[in-house]
Amino acid sequence: MLRTLFRTIALAAVLLSNTRAIASPLTIASLTPAREETRIGLPNGFQYPNGIARASDGTLYVGSVTSGKILQVQPNGRIETFFPGNNEIFAANSLRLDDQRGILWGASSDFLGVRGADGKVTRRPHRIFALDIRTGKVLRVVLMPDGGFGNDMAIDPKGGVYLTDSNRPRIYYLAPGAKQLQVWAEDDRLRSQPVGLAGIARAANGIVVVGLFSGGRLFKVTPSPQGTQVDAISLQRSIENPDGMVFAPDGSLLVLEGAIASGNGRLLCIRDILTPASQPKAIEVLADKMESPVNLTVADRQIWVTESRIRHRLIPGKETAIPDRFFIRRFTLPSSKTTKTSWLRFDPP
Repeated sequence: MLRTLFRTIALAAVLLSNTRAIASPLTIASLTPAREETRIGLPNGFQYPNGIARASDGTLYVGSVTSGKILQVQPNGRIETFFPGNNEIFAANSLRLDDQRGILWGASSDFLGVRGADGKVTRRPHRIFALDIRTGKVLRVVLMPDGGFGNDMAIDPKGGVYLTDSNRPRIYYLAPGAKQLQVWAEDDRLRSQPVGLAGIARAANGIVVVGLFSGGRLFKVTPSPQGTQVDAISLQRSIENPDGMVFAPDGSLLVLEGAIASGNGRLLCIRDILTPASQPKAIEVLADKMESPVNLTVADRQIWVTESRIRHRLIPGKETAIPDRFFIRRFTLPSSKTTKTSWLRFDPP
């Protein structure tokens, strides 16, 4: 299913690249050029990084689109295998850490599948999983309901897990101690083809923001005793494949623009995104020229982005052109006193 899905994305990207403007003049004007840049090189053989989470001690955990192996990157730069993957956990396209409880949550979708002796590829049901951060032991594996595509996750202070479904216009929630995912929000506006919901971020007040990967739009989901209210967020332009997102310490939303058609992946910032406004929200470009950025994590003024470099698999004729190295990109946000025109810099490792 996923291979067919991504081939469809590739075809759509080719068609769209000649028929739609990807970046408006306003976007170009708001671009913040990087003065310094560093890439954390991942070990040879580790391909297509995606899920990423950071512990309070500075350790990073990095997962892959196509493997269940999860890397552990120490603050001193040493990289080790934290979890080798197994038959139940075959990818980590999202990773979120519940530091308080010592649990690393992840989403696992079967991008490659398992090829049998007859050459037929079988794809395993998508699921989420939980690992003990101290031992690497598998604590939970929960299957996606109704053939869903579990894409990205967010964690609340109680240890509950929010999960987007790219196949259906749903956001799921796994309450602490629960054994099954429950529909937390469902709205037909949370649907786009060929890929629906992707990134998700939860604000401190409980409001959730999600993005439509193929639709280029963001939505705000507000919980209430009566249920959830879904509202479209008006933006100055559509986002070319919004993917991973997270709230920065100042309340701004950081969003990755995957950019299948243009190939120009960006790190975006949308300020005051939860505040009602009469005008569309401005989109600031903090960094660009990334290859398929997919997920990120933030701590204080530090941002780490997984640069998956997977776009070649979505372009006909380029499927086998696998990059020889894969990276994490690290950024530093200056203090709030810094002007917008120099809001981002890159730190050496």
